Amino acid sequence: MSGTLLALLLIALAIWAWMDVLHARESAIAHGHRLCMEAGLQLLDQSVAVSRIRLVWRDGLPSLLRRYVFEVSTDGSDRRPGHLDLEGHRLAGWSLPEPATAEPPRLHLVN
Repeated sequence: MSGTLLALLLIALAIWAWMDVLHARESAIAHGHRLCMEAGLQLLDQSVAVSRIRLVWRDGLPSLLRRYVFEVSTDGSDRRPGHLDLEGHRLAGWSLPEPATAEPPRLHLVN
């Protein structure tokens, strides 16, 4: 009986962990899309990939800090890296490239 209960508990824990990973990834995609829109960038491939997971302590309680990496485009023809950090499902930090700006007109001197 106790072996069956332990097996069921482990299966339930694995399902919970898997669902938490999927929910965190969906949160990262939503945050990435919003950050890119606010910065005038385009989130490429509409996807993110986890690159680092750390255990952090906030107010005496453990939490996972996940770093997600993705690619953005400043003008539709380039690919530049960006990342965001989620603590639990809360946005903890991010880094995006500067959007492309129009080049100032060049002056040509005529002799």
